[in-house]
Amino acid sequence: MKQMDSNPSNSETSVDQSPTFDYHGYDVPIQLAEMTGGGPDTFPPIADHHQRLLRHWIELGPSDRVLELGCGIGRDAIPLGEYLTSGSYTGVDVIAPSIEWLKTNVAPRNPRFTFHHSNVSDDLHNPTGSQIAENIKLPAKNNSIDKIFLFSVFTHMFKNEIEHYLSEFRRILAPGGLVFATGFTYTPAVLNKARQTDLTPWRLAFEHEVEDGVRINSPESPRGAVAFRNDVWRDIMESSGLEVQAYLNGGWSGYFDDAVDGQDVVVLRMPHRSLAERIFQRKRRK
Repeated sequence: MKQMDSNPSNSETSVDQSPTFDYHGYDVPIQLAEMTGGGPDTFPPIADHHQRLLRHWIELGPSDRVLELGCGIGRDAIPLGEYLTSGSYTGVDVIAPSIEWLKTNVAPRNPRFTFHHSNVSDDLHNPTGSQIAENIKLPAKNNSIDKIFLFSVFTHMFKNEIEHYLSEFRRILAPGGLVFATGFTYTPAVLNKARQTDLTPWRLAFEHEVEDGVRINSPESPRGAVAFRNDVWRDIMESSGLEVQAYLNGGWSGYFDDAVDGQDVVVLRMPHRSLAERIFQRKRRK
């Protein structure tokens, strides 16, 4: 999860003077890495874990056209520069200095990689943003993306915002395209276990219900962490027009022995249009 106690105003300071660490041959500013939710010691193992998940669950391949929502300072983009030998990558994030650093340092070495600042108002990462999530159009053409992934992004969104991004995923995905997304989901038993174990640095107790089946961790920072009751989460996903391929358990609460990631996961697929749908569309165009 992104750093919950980071001060977004700090992102306005110059990163040129920030200490750096070497990551795949790049001098990555520690300040921006920490805003992504990691640092010099955790970047490589987290990135390696992400790559294993993506190759297994959405069959990420070297020729895929990829979009990452919440790319941060490039923890996943940088190693993908070595893996996507004939594919492409589009990274999107709300933290402007991270995107500028990626454009200056990573894009020149990877001609098929592009990075885009999404100026969404976000009390955690971009409080001065001028747009709302529901008006965002992702920087990709219709049916032009094979794989989408987002780690710890839906954890900072409410229901209407997630629904909007899912509609955008449906727009940009090619038929058969896949999505790997993480979030926090709960049942009463999961919440009880999380409050007993307190496994994360953020004490994810989710004691504040803001609407039926939606809880936040802190009223002072509502988007710091948002969790959805299982049935609400599944209704959002199953109403998206995308096909659910898997719901996977996360380890954040300590409740599950079969957790595949720190957060809960959903894998979605863009359906192929049926023959009847294609015929109907052709008739409409005549």
